[in-house]
Amino acid sequence: MSSIKKNFFYNSLLSVSRIIFPLISFPYSSRILGPDGIGKVNFIDSYSQYFCLLAALGIPLYGVREVAKSKHQPEELSKLTSELMLLNFMASVLACAIYFGFAIVTNKYAEYNHLYLLGATSLLLSAFPAEWFFQGMEKFRYVATRSFSLNIVSLILLFTLVRTPADLYWYYGITVIILALNVIINLSQLRKETPITFKGLEFKRHLKPLTYLFSSQIAISVYVLLDKVILGYMVDDKYLGYYASALKITKVLLTVISALSIVMVPQMSKAFKNNDAARVNHLYRRAVSFVHSIGCPITAGLMCLSNEIILALTGEAFLPSALCLQIMAPIIFLIGLNNIFGVQILTAKGKEKLLLRCVLIGTVVNVVANLVLIPYWLHNGAAFAILLTELFVALLTGYFAGKEINISYDWGQLLLNCVLCLPFWGIYYLVRSEQLLLTIFGTAALCGSYYTLVQIFIVRNSLWVDSFDKIKSKLRGANV
Repeated sequence: MSSIKKNFFYNSLLSVSRIIFPLISFPYSSRILGPDGIGKVNFIDSYSQYFCLLAALGIPLYGVREVAKSKHQPEELSKLTSELMLLNFMASVLACAIYFGFAIVTNKYAEYNHLYLLGATSLLLSAFPAEWFFQGMEKFRYVATRSFSLNIVSLILLFTLVRTPADLYWYYGITVIILALNVIINLSQLRKETPITFKGLEFKRHLKPLTYLFSSQIAISVYVLLDKVILGYMVDDKYLGYYASALKITKVLLTVISALSIVMVPQMSKAFKNNDAARVNHLYRRAVSFVHSIGCPITAGLMCLSNEIILALTGEAFLPSALCLQIMAPIIFLIGLNNIFGVQILTAKGKEKLLLRCVLIGTVVNVVANLVLIPYWLHNGAAFAILLTELFVALLTGYFAGKEINISYDWGQLLLNCVLCLPFWGIYYLVRSEQLLLTIFGTAALCGSYYTLVQIFIVRNSLWVDSFDKIKSKLRGANV
């Protein structure tokens, strides 16, 4: 099995676990805490995660790329890892001071003081997991195994400690506990891979590329996290709860698309370093085909089943989230494209400055759209704002990425996959019944079967055909 396929396999297992575990935990927690409780936690979590992104300085993307380049140079790898971890820690301490200052000035600290303390703890811990190191080293088996184990621990703690709406602090505290365990495990494993040193460190060499990536991360974080913060300040907590629930479901499904992105960054970085244009072309076209043929049906299915999914996962109290989920569904596909254009092409090639331009424009679009739409459409306005933002960023990054590698975007393939998804609505109306689970699983099974057969036997999509042939050969081998 090639390194890309093997790494994608493990990252896909990780993505599947990120789908399964929230599907178990979120219906439980949303029913226990209700819209207000979920809204409160999401406000603080978004606030603290915003500072975590600031403290990261763009290191998560930069680290993957640089570790991939230095993985066969032990001394350079040790030095690089030490420099980036120390930079991240110093930035986290500074960010923590600003975190508390801003919370006190805005008069929010007194209302949420215990949640703020938990958020600050996660902010300080975020400097140490060094997830970028293991991704750059392509240790995806380790990452998948560790994450799966910690997810099981998280579920056990959730069902043990969160029993009533008063257990709000335990609900958020579990996140901090799991992060602390992640830090302990990762640092233990990191020491086996490379020694941490404090001698001869050169921080200056990282400042220029990190400045662009850091600026890009700030801009991206505005529409990734600040939307919930804006909602928290402008409307009641319950509307934030509706929005957060729809976004949570969307992000769970987004992990399927995102599984490919982080696997491809080390491979793209090597191809650009070696000036291998043919390899870049091949990786790009395969990645786009994957996003088209997977992202379109996921988006269409989510739009069809929005009411049933909300009712099944979160209960009737969250039914206002259904329209929000429909509006937000296309961002699964759009973020998949953004990962290819912005992360796999522009970042892997060292064009952070171009990426920064794109996300800055996206940030302006997002802030303006949120401020204009939220007062009128509440949580649905925030959903439409994030959709507009991801669309603008996808168009801009796609334009610059295409120029960098001299490859045009395949609009025809996109249109074909969209047309193939139109029968989903007919299947949904045929299957729909009062039984929620029957409607969801029946629609998903029939739509998935129809779409798979069309991709393999009519469209002859190479990704699907190759996978089908491999499954057939394994089945034949098993029967021999």
